[in-house]
Amino acid sequence: MNEENFKNRLEERWGRHRKHREKGRIWGGLLLLAIGGLLLAKASGVFFPTWFFSWPVLLIGIGLASGIRHGFRGIGWLFPIAIGGLFLADKISTDFNLRPYLWPILFIAAGVFIIFRPKGRHCRSGEGPGENDPTNETTTNESALTTENKPEWQGAMNDRNDIIDVTAVFGGVKKNVLTKHFRGGDIVTFMGGTEINMTQADFAGKITIDTFNMFGGTKLIIPPDWDVQSEVVAIFGGVDDKRPPVTATAKNKVLYLEGTCFFGGLEIKSY
Repeated sequence: MNEENFKNRLEERWGRHRKHREKGRIWGGLLLLAIGGLLLAKASGVFFPTWFFSWPVLLIGIGLASGIRHGFRGIGWLFPIAIGGLFLADKISTDFNLRPYLWPILFIAAGVFIIFRPKGRHCRSGEGPGENDPTNETTTNESALTTENKPEWQGAMNDRNDIIDVTAVFGGVKKNVLTKHFRGGDIVTFMGGTEINMTQADFAGKITIDTFNMFGGTKLIIPPDWDVQSEVVAIFGGVDDKRPPVTATAKNKVLYLEGTCFFGGLEIKSY
């Protein structure tokens, strides 16, 4: 990909990103207007069911707002709706007793999601060098790791593949990515932890990492000058970029983050 094509694609991506942020701002304002109007109606004496202003309804509202804001991509927005719906059913009718089924349903839903979760766009588009590309050669070896990185990452797996595909369920995964033709990947963490060290990796253009964190967390260790753009949906979770500020970002190098953090977190740091 030449520099002109990259600039055109980056400008197109930024245009979509600005439209997405504008849409999110509008929906956020509409949500606040709706909540304020309902509270005003209640204060004015309008009758509402006792369950209407309960936390399960709030949880359902958060899930719907998150789904609308991100175009209902993925299924992360379904989890708060499902949890809120279960507890709301208990409040509405005493005949329902669904709380004992909450955790089984969550485990089943998470298992189905992990099995049938679609791969990221980087695996479908065929962008970047493939496995048979003659330029796809690893020029980095284990001795290239700095002495500062070795103690923390001793025992971590060295991954020279162009695409990472990590699943951590009730456990932890550590990887050193060494390829110089990195194309992104997919990370799933459920009640576990994942640490991916990409300080020795390199790429040109734009790559995407799609991450799903539920009751767990992912740590990405990257160079401080990579340009990171995040559209991760955080529901009772968060995305934290702990890298020190830099004066300029690397040219033609954009890491795009997608996915969901539900009672989980995504941490970005550098040495």
